[in-house]
Amino acid sequence: MSFLHNPLSVHPILRDMRAIEFERIRYDSACDDYFGIVKGNIPILLSAPHGAKHLRNGTWKGEDEYTAALAIKLGELTGASVIFVKNKTDEDSNWLPHTRYKDAIRQVVHEQGIEFLADIHGADIGRNYKVSVGIIDAKDMERCSCPRCKPIIEEAFRNFQSPLFHLDAFTAEAPETVTSLARHVCCIEAAQFEINARYRIVERKPNSTRALHGDKPHFRAEVADVLELVQCMKEMVLKIKEEILCL
Repeated sequence: MSFLHNPLSVHPILRDMRAIEFERIRYDSACDDYFGIVKGNIPILLSAPHGAKHLRNGTWKGEDEYTAALAIKLGELTGASVIFVKNKTDEDSNWLPHTRYKDAIRQVVHEQGIEFLADIHGADIGRNYKVSVGIIDAKDMERCSCPRCKPIIEEAFRNFQSPLFHLDAFTAEAPETVTSLARHVCCIEAAQFEINARYRIVERKPNSTRALHGDKPHFRAEVADVLELVQCMKEMVLKIKEEILCL
């Protein structure tokens, strides 16, 4: 079935996400200019550091499909700024302590007055959650990466995923994560979002790592599932914006 004859093509948000993924994200094409930045008009930054293949401990890891497309589309819907990996790179910015991507995050945070960062990643289809949010510590608010925004995140996803935080023991606590960088170096609030493939992959690209390995090469998420995820993320961003701007 071609995309034009697929129900996913009916909704403009999904058409846009597919177009971004197919036309702007190069999973296996290396480039020195491996990431892109879209300037927004609210004090929130959306990050997608694994949009294309990345090197970790000498091994190439597959892309987190549609995380970059999701971040870009959410930026369009909310006015948030976006930084996303668009080309294959040997700099894994959620693993290495020093990368050009992280340098750019620091610059964007400083120049655009960013106060909250959402770092978007992908989880495998076999995970038993829709989304897991890492906030370093979900109980101790002195250690939590987003003490002010935690209840807003929880409310936005209340009817989508509960429990929400640190599923499969994931916390984003490691000092190399983008969330730790945002919290401890940039001194802003942040959280890492691990999104199940069933809620983000509009249409798997033929040259994706999964497709090339014969793993569900024609996989498509359900329309309602992707739209529900987008709506939750959109609501969260806009509510956090309101919280920031009202102070």
